[in-house]
Amino acid sequence: MKKAIKFLLLPLLLIIGFSSQTSAQSITGKIFNENGESIPYANIFVREAQTGTNSDEEGKYFMTLPTGGEYEIVFSSIGYESKSMEIVVGDVEVRLDIRLNSSSIDMNEIVIKASKKDSAYILIKNVIDNKKSYLASVKSFKSDVYVKAIELIDNQKKPKEGKEDKNEDIDKLEGDEPVEIDPFAEQNEANQKLLSSLNMVEMNLVLNYQFPKKYKEERSAYEKSGSDRGLFIPLFEEADFNFYRNMVRLDGIAETPVISPISTTSILSYKYKLMETRNEGGQIVYKIKVIPRKSGNATCKGYIYINEGVWNINRLDLEIHKGGLRIYDAFRLKIDYQQIDDTLWIPTRQEFIYETKQGRFKTYKGSTVMKYSNYQNNYEFPPKFFSNEVVRYEKDAYDKDTTYWNQNRAEPLKAEEAKVVFLRDSISAILNSDEYKDSITAAYNKITFLDILWDGVGFRDNKKQTSWYVGPIPSLLNYDVVGGLRISPFLFHSKRWKETGKRMNASGNVSYGIRNKDMQGNLRSWFLYNPHKLASVRFGVGRNYRSINRYDAFLNQLSISNYILNEEIYGSHRFEVFNGLYLSTGFSFNNRRSIADIDASSALANLIENITNSDEEPIAFEPYKALITDISLSYTPFQKYMTQPKNKVILGSDFPTITLKHRKGWNGAFESSVDFDYVEISLRHDLILGQFGNSKYSARVGTFVSDDELKFIDLKRFRQSDPFLYSDPLNSFQALDTSIATSKPFFEFHYIHHFNGALVNNIPLIKKTNVRFVVGGGLMYIQENNLRHEEVFAGVERVFKLGARRRMRIGLYGVVANSNYAPPHTEYKISFDIIDTWKKDWSF
Repeated sequence: MKKAIKFLLLPLLLIIGFSSQTSAQSITGKIFNENGESIPYANIFVREAQTGTNSDEEGKYFMTLPTGGEYEIVFSSIGYESKSMEIVVGDVEVRLDIRLNSSSIDMNEIVIKASKKDSAYILIKNVIDNKKSYLASVKSFKSDVYVKAIELIDNQKKPKEGKEDKNEDIDKLEGDEPVEIDPFAEQNEANQKLLSSLNMVEMNLVLNYQFPKKYKEERSAYEKSGSDRGLFIPLFEEADFNFYRNMVRLDGIAETPVISPISTTSILSYKYKLMETRNEGGQIVYKIKVIPRKSGNATCKGYIYINEGVWNINRLDLEIHKGGLRIYDAFRLKIDYQQIDDTLWIPTRQEFIYETKQGRFKTYKGSTVMKYSNYQNNYEFPPKFFSNEVVRYEKDAYDKDTTYWNQNRAEPLKAEEAKVVFLRDSISAILNSDEYKDSITAAYNKITFLDILWDGVGFRDNKKQTSWYVGPIPSLLNYDVVGGLRISPFLFHSKRWKETGKRMNASGNVSYGIRNKDMQGNLRSWFLYNPHKLASVRFGVGRNYRSINRYDAFLNQLSISNYILNEEIYGSHRFEVFNGLYLSTGFSFNNRRSIADIDASSALANLIENITNSDEEPIAFEPYKALITDISLSYTPFQKYMTQPKNKVILGSDFPTITLKHRKGWNGAFESSVDFDYVEISLRHDLILGQFGNSKYSARVGTFVSDDELKFIDLKRFRQSDPFLYSDPLNSFQALDTSIATSKPFFEFHYIHHFNGALVNNIPLIKKTNVRFVVGGGLMYIQENNLRHEEVFAGVERVFKLGARRRMRIGLYGVVANSNYAPPHTEYKISFDIIDTWKKDWSF
């Protein structure tokens, strides 16, 4: 069994770079073709070591080899000629960039075998042979872009048979006086239905581009009608629809990049059929049908139009396979190219058509159009123009009026869209008037019996931008693990500063315990005082039963032995020093007491004791005070961001986030009787591996550098795994059968990889189930008792619809674990994960 465990752990150890060599040197580089285009997922093989690696999506690779040896390294990729290099590994890092030349042997062989009706293959080959010149033909450009995103909510549910119009029923009543019918009621109802069923966003921007993948958007105008939550509004930095590239990334749309129909190795993924030959203004255009050889998440289908003679793309009309879509049920893209000069064709119009369904009758149909104009090729940008700021809004971008849009709308509105704009403008003055807002506020502030009983009571002040909320009657009753039933009224307050984007909120509750007749409560506040620096402060005070390990297993959280009585004052401050670097500081002053001398029993506590077959009692200790401070520094290199008029939006990075933490207990200050110093360094990274899926990993090393007065509550703790329930794999283990606390040095590592259909695409029967494979694992080492724990897991996941855009991912996993304090064992887990509809991503 131990041999099997070690065998299963081997891939994980290779991933994290584990090596038994005491002296090794790194080899790095980049693999590209004769045009300078990166070659993703190329093979790097070391003959002497009989091992190797692959390049990433950008053609970069990294590996280590023992020093003092001579090695032959072979570089290869499908569609390219292999190349071998002999190197000597010494004490200096080796940088080895390799250019692979395209091989035409495979393509020529396929073309030779093709019959006359397969001339589409010859046409596609001509485009592939010439695409390098078009990929590199645009070194830089500046262009105006008009964006219009529309969503129509189509509710097809029909009224029940036999149910007639109410007005008709009134007219049929005999003996009644004639009823006066509002002649505008039908039109007003239609207008209201249109406004509630159509969402729209219009945007004008200047798009700046520099080869190979540098983008910067300068957004000058933004207008929204209704909700923009379901609309596709692309970030050019994230979604590059350049099909001259081998792989096209569709971040936020698809789980994996799509193989271009004119990729160097596209013949392995697609079949082609010539459908039509056209003469368009003297230009011969071939319409070619693109057919995936195997339907899967990394392929598309549709039509590509090819210009004869110049052998480039005239236009595209492609559908993305629904199995790889994150939010949408269907997604189609159409790109039109236009000739600028004899050799340059650029995209002038892009349209994205998408839809999501909710139940049997409701469908959200969307389309986004991007129209390019005032194109300036080979534009010379000033030095350092392109930076980590990829989007910037002008200060008045949200304030443009109807006159502006009538003069600066690059594509006319359809009749239905124009009507929405007209209605929006007609009622805008009314909706924004103080009289209307006051009337709505008065209606909201009116207290009803239903508010008191179920919804809660709210109060708003539009002029001061403040709101208050008091919980309803049912929320007064709470059940605590310690002592059972409590009466706990709740109050919430918020305020906004419209001109600056500042926000604050505060909440509080008072809690009375029926069993012990004790008073507790909390007061919390938060203030975002500089949205562009993401700077905020928190402050709170409270008296509560506190869990010793707040992140322990579910059953442990329901045990009274995990609780103390804590009186606390705390505060924290966080801000961005410069882009990607965050400084967080905080303090807490605690008066900690045991609950051994109170009646901590409850029906829930008794139930847990029966389930766990234990008789756990609260921990007894003498009361003491603890003043603790925290400081952490977190840095994400090359963090991309968007600058809006009133705030900054973080867009992520291709590099890992590293965090340094220091936690100190102060002895003597304010009668504090703790004295310790804890330091920790952690690393977290999300990796997109193209059509092979995505990986996430986290690593953490920490220790107490001093522990003169270290209380058991402040020890470093590791979460016990829940029975059957799968927990966050980047912060916990799945098969750790006990909670662990230590004051000694430790190391932990977690890894998970989602294949996103990369494996099941080749298994016909399983592919139809829409399940996806996932693997991962973790390891932990604690110096105390030389404790070691390793585990690997594998499972399947499937996404289920909860609504038009809500998705739930359910996973089933098998976990194999081994440690030096428990025998090898196997467990089975289930997970439930809800997608973040704003980020369009899962929690793990």
